[in-house]
Amino acid sequence: MRTASFKYTCLFMAAIPVLQLGTQVVAQQSFEISLSVPTWDRWMYPYNFQPGERVAGPTFGAYGSDFYDDRAGQNLISFDTRESITEDLGAGSYEIVAGRMTIMLLDNNTFYDPTPDSWQTWLAGGPEDDDLGRACIISGAGFRGGYDGWSFGDDGDWGVVEHYGRNVYPIGYVDGDAVDISRNLAEGFDPKPFGVGATDEVAIGAPMPDLTTLTFELDTSDPDIQCYLRNALDDGLVSFVLSSLHYGSHDGGSYPQFILQENSLVFAGLANAPGLELEVVVTQPSATAGDINNDGGVDVSDLLRVINEWGCSCCISDINNDGRTDVTDLLAVINNWGG
Repeated sequence: MRTASFKYTCLFMAAIPVLQLGTQVVAQQSFEISLSVPTWDRWMYPYNFQPGERVAGPTFGAYGSDFYDDRAGQNLISFDTRESITEDLGAGSYEIVAGRMTIMLLDNNTFYDPTPDSWQTWLAGGPEDDDLGRACIISGAGFRGGYDGWSFGDDGDWGVVEHYGRNVYPIGYVDGDAVDISRNLAEGFDPKPFGVGATDEVAIGAPMPDLTTLTFELDTSDPDIQCYLRNALDDGLVSFVLSSLHYGSHDGGSYPQFILQENSLVFAGLANAPGLELEVVVTQPSATAGDINNDGGVDVSDLLRVINEWGCSCCISDINNDGRTDVTDLLAVINNWGG
C-alpha cells in the first residue's frame, strides 16, 4: 500500500452552542485535511493489463453495447484518511462541512462541460445536447465479488465483461438505496453526482488544454452523499469512481485522459496526482448513554437533536446504531434523562 502524503490542522472548538439552547459541547474538533496523493488510483477497464500502474486513466462510454456498461472506462481513486483523522468513532461522529477532489487532464482532446446532460440526449431522435462536451463526474464506489475498498486496492480482480459485471462500480442513490449507475443510459435515469468536474481556467464549450485541473466539489448537503462520506471516514478509506460518457471505441474517440500518480510528470513535479481536501467536524462519542452531543448530561438538547435528525441513517443521534434515528433513540434519551 502506498503512503499518502498529507497535511492537516486540528483546531479544538470549545463552547459551541447547540440548537441555540446554551448547551456547550466540550468534545468537538474541526479538521482540515489535505491529501496530495491517493492511496490507490486505478483505471477500471476490462482490458487493463497494468492495474494500479497506469500513467493515465481515460473515461468514456459504450452506450448500446451488448456487454460493456454505458460507463465503460472508469477510474477508482481511494484515499487513506486514518493518519489524518481518527476512524471507528461511528459514522454519526463525523460531519463533512465541505470537500473536493482534484485531478489533472493529460491531453486536450475534450471540450469543457460542467453540467451533466440528460440521459435522453444520447437517444436517437432525443433532445440535442445544448452545449459542447460531456461532463465528468465522481460518484461513490460500490463493491461486489466479495471485495471492499481495502481488499480491492490496486490488484483486485476486475470482474467479468458483461453488464454489471465489474467488481467496483460508481453508485448513486434512489430513495436512499445505493444503485450501480454504470448503465444509467440503458436504464433511463439521471444519477445524482457526488461532484462534477469544474475549472475556472477554461470557458464552457472551449477545448480543455493539457494539464487542466478539474475540481469536483462534493455535494455535502445531500444526505445520502453526506452519509457515504461519514461511513468512509469511519472506515478510514474514502473511495470515488470517476466516469464520463464521452464517445470512445477501440479505433479512437474524443474522451479525457486523467493523470494518475504513476505518471512521470508527477515524479518530475510538472503535474499533480489526484488530491482530496475535506473539512470535517468530529464529535467524540460520549460514555454516557443518551448524551448525544457529549456535553456531560442527558437533557433537552439531546432530545431535540433526535427530533431534528429524525430518520437520518448515519447521524450521531442513532444511539443504538440500528441504521436510523427513530423512536428507539428518542426513548433512549428519555430513559437516561439527567444522566
